[in-house]
Amino acid sequence: MEELSIERVRAMLHAKLSGRGINVDEVYINGVHSLENLQVTYSQTLVWALYLELQDAQVPYFEGEHLGLFSKSYTFDSAYRFKGLEFDEVNDLAANIAKLFLSESVV
Repeated sequence: MEELSIERVRAMLHAKLSGRGINVDEVYINGVHSLENLQVTYSQTLVWALYLELQDAQVPYFEGEHLGLFSKSYTFDSAYRFKGLEFDEVNDLAANIAKLFLSESVV
């Protein structure tokens, strides 16, 4: 098991996504409490979102219509939806990264 650090998470995401021109520090996971009120209540870069879940010994997993991938923090405006990356791929990457940092009983 590797020692968890934000730099290692960033490096792993960068290795997987930079070839597609994706800057992992400019992808945000933004969330709203309800779709009726689009006030953003959660916003983290992809790197930080994964790191925080791993730090809590959780396999990062994101889904639901109240969450989205955006190119700007604290927005749920469709004009800023991130194109070229979906939660299915993020969750697969996160599960693979988690295997390196979390004990087998968690993963």
